Amino acid sequence: MEILSRREEQVMVALWDCGRAATRREIAAKLPPECRWADTTLLNFLLRLEKKSFLRTEKQGNKNLYTPLVRRLTYCGAVSEAHLQTLYGGDLRRFVRALADTDRIGYADIERLLRWLGEYQAANPEYDYE
Repeated sequence: MEILSRREEQVMVALWDCGRAATRREIAAKLPPECRWADTTLLNFLLRLEKKSFLRTEKQGNKNLYTPLVRRLTYCGAVSEAHLQTLYGGDLRRFVRALADTDRIGYADIERLLRWLGEYQAANPEYDYE
């Protein structure tokens, strides 16, 4: 799966946050403050995302509706895996250590992660945990 630019990701996040097919205005309303672009800029990003098959555009009356074609979870998983491979050689421990060693996650975050991992393992006993 193609990795999007940061700005393209922000547009997709805004579309996903709409929870359904959305107009340009609805998408614009979900963008973070640093992404308050001119209408033409947002339309350009939407066109690029359509060309990359991340969304579909449908005419509804005098406006376009944009429907995501890629699920958020699918994209996030693919991008996370790509970054994990590229930056950490696929070693999740190196990733978590980098976050901890640079104070981007704290002890409480690590405790929550450990609890979640235990719950996930208990809920998925068929998974091969080496």
